Amino acid sequence: MEKELSSCDFHLRSHPDKLLFRHLSNVGNKSSSTSEEKSLSLDKFGIDENTFSNIAYLVGICHDFGKGTEYFQSYLLETNPSIQRSLKNKKEYQHGLISAIFAYYILKMYIYPLNNKNILEYIPVIGYLIVKRHHGNLKDSEDEILELDEDTLEIIDLQIESLDTRELKTIYEELLDGYAISFDIDTFCNEYRSITKDILKNRRKFIKLLKKEQFTGYYLITLTLYSILINSDKIDASSIDVSSEIEISPELVDKYKVEKGFQNNESIMNKVRNEIYEEVTESIEKLDLNKKIYSISVPTGSGKTLTSLSFALKLKARLRKEKRINSKIIYSLPFLSIIDQNYDAFEDVFKTVETSNPSEDVLLKHHHLADIFYRTQDDEEFEGLKSLFLIEGWNSEIIVTTFVQFFHTIVSNKNRSLRKFHTIANSIVILDEVQSIPHKYWLLLKQVIFGFAEYFNTYFIFVTATQPLIFDPEKKEIIELVKNKDKYFREFDRVKLEINLNPMNLDEFKETIESEIKEKPKKDFLVVLNTVKSSLNIFNHLNKLKLENTTYYYLSTNIIPKERLKKIKEIKEESDKRKIIVSTQLIEAGVDIDVDIVYRDFATIDSINQVAGRCNRNSSKPKRGEVKIVVLKDERKELHRYIYSSFLIDKTRDVLKESPSELYEKDLISLNNSYFRKVKDTSSEDESNKLLSYVNELKFKSLTSDFRLIDDKAGYEKIDVFVELDDKAVEIWKEYILLKSIKDPLKRKEKYLTIRKEFNEYLISVPKKDFSCEEPEDLNIGYVPFEQIKHYYNPETGFIFELKSTMMCD
Repeated sequence: MEKELSSCDFHLRSHPDKLLFRHLSNVGNKSSSTSEEKSLSLDKFGIDENTFSNIAYLVGICHDFGKGTEYFQSYLLETNPSIQRSLKNKKEYQHGLISAIFAYYILKMYIYPLNNKNILEYIPVIGYLIVKRHHGNLKDSEDEILELDEDTLEIIDLQIESLDTRELKTIYEELLDGYAISFDIDTFCNEYRSITKDILKNRRKFIKLLKKEQFTGYYLITLTLYSILINSDKIDASSIDVSSEIEISPELVDKYKVEKGFQNNESIMNKVRNEIYEEVTESIEKLDLNKKIYSISVPTGSGKTLTSLSFALKLKARLRKEKRINSKIIYSLPFLSIIDQNYDAFEDVFKTVETSNPSEDVLLKHHHLADIFYRTQDDEEFEGLKSLFLIEGWNSEIIVTTFVQFFHTIVSNKNRSLRKFHTIANSIVILDEVQSIPHKYWLLLKQVIFGFAEYFNTYFIFVTATQPLIFDPEKKEIIELVKNKDKYFREFDRVKLEINLNPMNLDEFKETIESEIKEKPKKDFLVVLNTVKSSLNIFNHLNKLKLENTTYYYLSTNIIPKERLKKIKEIKEESDKRKIIVSTQLIEAGVDIDVDIVYRDFATIDSINQVAGRCNRNSSKPKRGEVKIVVLKDERKELHRYIYSSFLIDKTRDVLKESPSELYEKDLISLNNSYFRKVKDTSSEDESNKLLSYVNELKFKSLTSDFRLIDDKAGYEKIDVFVELDDKAVEIWKEYILLKSIKDPLKRKEKYLTIRKEFNEYLISVPKKDFSCEEPEDLNIGYVPFEQIKHYYNPETGFIFELKSTMMCD
């Protein structure tokens, strides 16, 4: 009978309170179980699910092999913090590289008998890359392996000599039990130099293969294994693991609509919303589950949020029943201004039907202004770092998050972001307002999304009124769930668009809009401008009119988030007074307001369509709403040239010149289709092709350096500024300053998380050239003290700029 190993047999540690054997075992088993939970389609790679799970396990048990040196053990047990910090920076005390060489060695012994010359041949190289950087961000693969120079190997020589080979032999004999790997620690210690030569040789073959094949699958498999490893590692190190299967009824939204009486409302808007809802949700039974990319293209205001959620819940139930896939639902949107709005809609569904607030393991909101708090269905509560850990790991059934969080996860080299990469496999991803993705990234994202769909059984739903041609419906690359979409666009007759392409300066525009506002004293107006300077100019002019029975609102990102959200809430409320709203383009996408007349400075077709959705949104006005497109200019050029690419603007002009000067809502679908077809057919794919080559050649660092979902076209340096606007802000700033006195970095971060949400509510980002207030020492942040507010911040219009330049974008 074999002797069962106990903690008495080991003394090497991975962490001060954890044995190395136990940590490696836990990480290996967690990596294996995580991969086993996924339904993958990796036949093209010659990898079945059992082999993939074994690879994940072997990477997990090898990742901290280098902690078995005397160097690391002495670093770990050092009680003097300053000495420990100095040891941490010495290469012989680090464990990543020697662990990576060992991982390569073990994986090669595992792969070799499988006799497969597909991607499996290069799994040892991929394992090396993953383990080497499991505590940092990924670098370009070619550069990573070239670090195996003579100076580096001399450090490895020292580490090899200091290994506790006796205990490591016992550890790995136990961990490799059941695997056909003839492991001998002495052989590894004697042959590690030849192993590094083999790594370098295979690196050349691997890089050559990547450049030749230009195949996204290598990227997806590498990042999935990397994500599984670092997630498993962090879970064991933190001892935080929340995993339970939670049932959500596929009829949840159906029940909600009945409870709210939506079915009984006979208005035109509700009639169309119900028809769209039924068409989309009833399609689920006939759906070919081998098709994984869908579209819901419907007019603005037609209930796409609840429709897409209901469809996703029904798809989730069908996938579980027929394919035994347990899918998360990831609902991603482009702007913070609509995250809370959509999250609140989802929360109301649960509160109405389940009569209780959903816990965070059911419904999670993830962005930088969200609460740092996590509660499970079992009423287990987490705060601070533990809560952040669970939130950032997307430990929930339904996640509502931003495009930045989602797309900077699937296109990234960052350890912190990539930890949740593997959760996207098998998920149902709803991409709302997807037209906001820059067209230069279409090809890149198409390839990555297609890879997730084909190999990782991830389902995507593109939701928008203006469907960009990232996937081409004519080529059956995407399945439209709303077969009668043309009919719904024709049925709506909420707005009339008037297009005037003759440029006018701001003074001319002031006269035009002032005249109309005075002529129509009962109409709500929304004026959307392209630059901060022009928006401030127009708002100040209109505000000075002091018209009777009128409330004025100004919105842009130079107003602190707390006040901005408060203003949006006030705008949406019923009022006896008419409203005049001046905004930059942040108002466009999804902010659920409803006005009579919109003026919009010239923009791209998708932006025009979005702002039209803020006009007579609920078809409640006695007459059609009016959307008036004007072209504003300064002494240098047309203002839209500061914001939008010339390519997109020129395509918009081309489409509008081919159209009558007056358009109606029924014309919008053909207008949008014509615009996106012109964009697709004539756009350069150079940027996407360059980034795609980085993806396919595993150039992780280069990729992340060049991929920017939010493009700062202005190009000037910005600074975050804390605005001490009220008594609450004074308290929060004091707490923030006190953080400097906390020496322990973990305790400092823990304390910061208790104020992060409220702190960010007073934070704005402004051009550094416009910020002259003194920056607090060592904080890397601007600060406007309460007693100086009047010099730097206006309660109505936000930060007071030195208005030297027109080019201040939202």
